[in-house]
Amino acid sequence: MRQILCASAEQEAREEATPGTLELLCEACALDLEARGKSPDSIGRAKDTKARLTELFGPRMKEPLVRLKEADLYAFRAWRVQGKAKARTVNRDFRSIRAMLKRAMLAFRFPSGLFLQGDETRVRWLRPEDEVLVFNIMPAPFGSMARLAAITIMRLSEIRLLRREQVDLGQGVVTLPRTKTAPRHVALNGEAQEILARQLERHKAEWVFPSPEARPYSRVHVGRVWRKAAKAAGLTDFHFHDLRHHGATMALNAGFTAPIVMALGGWKTERMMRRYAAVTDKTRRAAAEAVSGVEMLRGVGSYAIQR
Repeated sequence: MRQILCASAEQEAREEATPGTLELLCEACALDLEARGKSPDSIGRAKDTKARLTELFGPRMKEPLVRLKEADLYAFRAWRVQGKAKARTVNRDFRSIRAMLKRAMLAFRFPSGLFLQGDETRVRWLRPEDEVLVFNIMPAPFGSMARLAAITIMRLSEIRLLRREQVDLGQGVVTLPRTKTAPRHVALNGEAQEILARQLERHKAEWVFPSPEARPYSRVHVGRVWRKAAKAAGLTDFHFHDLRHHGATMALNAGFTAPIVMALGGWKTERMMRRYAAVTDKTRRAAAEAVSGVEMLRGVGSYAIQR
């Protein structure tokens, strides 16, 4: 009798329960990110993904989640690609969707082939003359924000939301208590210290780079300013986030080891760091000459050549 009553109660609860929907799942994801103290950028990206899903599926967002099929996800990808969305943008949407479904539908099999192949040929570092040009074009304080990103390998969200108390000019360090990986300390070179010192002297706000409303600039606002300056400087398909790639590349080209560069940028694995860093022609040429024996021949002189 007890088992029958329990089974009956469970069935009634299932019948009365409101079925989960894709709309509710997206909303719950955004609320969960807020509760866990994630950055406004992360929360904003989750909301952007919901907006794209709503744009495609419309009323289906309110249907029971169990009706979602693999074919729907492939249809979403095809729709995004047809709309000229870049591979990294589509993949960002799918990372958000995969994380949501993993928590709500344990039995759902997320197709591994959904992610698009990124463009690995895109240049992600600047020549010295490009650096000077694009940073000078940008109005204050955005030029300083961009230069700081290039020489500290800090993320845009870390710079936008940087607080006065996180900057210790005496020790030459910025303390980031909450990042995508773990809390870390960012070492500041002389130029970075000068940028921050000048900025902090200009105002008394709690944020290092406050807007006229004494609040942090939005990611969209900074991105808009950067794109305008990059276009004026003749840069093609180079984003603010690529300044992080640029900084990692410069550090590797200067001879610093992968573990050091990983620590600078807060990357957990060398594989992740290598996604951001590249090797310039100068480095490749030096390696090619070493392999060809040119350096060895220069060291031993004409004797080696005669032989």
